[in-house]
Amino acid sequence: MLLIVQDGQGNQQTVVVKGQEAVVDYSGSITTTGQSQALLAASSTRSGWLFQNNGGSPMTINEIGNSPLSSSWVVAPFGGMFPPENFPLTTQQLNVAGVAGDIYTLRAW
Repeated sequence: MLLIVQDGQGNQQTVVVKGQEAVVDYSGSITTTGQSQALLAASSTRSGWLFQNNGGSPMTINEIGNSPLSSSWVVAPFGGMFPPENFPLTTQQLNVAGVAGDIYTLRAW
């Protein structure tokens, strides 16, 4: 859950706390080998996400809206990825690239 709070300096800060948001399934598959595709659309209300590569080849994830073929995280087959505790949670589009036909599991809230 995203909350906007005021810090001791009077500045607004956005923080993420564990809440009871609805979890939505965005699972799918890679459509074109080596091409960036949207994994999650940009969302100013995103509170978290979990990703697992269920395919036979590595996939790349980019959480800052750029092409996942540059500056991206590699997720090995049957490996997973999620934002670690205290890691800034992006509200930008998440992208993925991999081998056509490989599937993934994705949940977001």
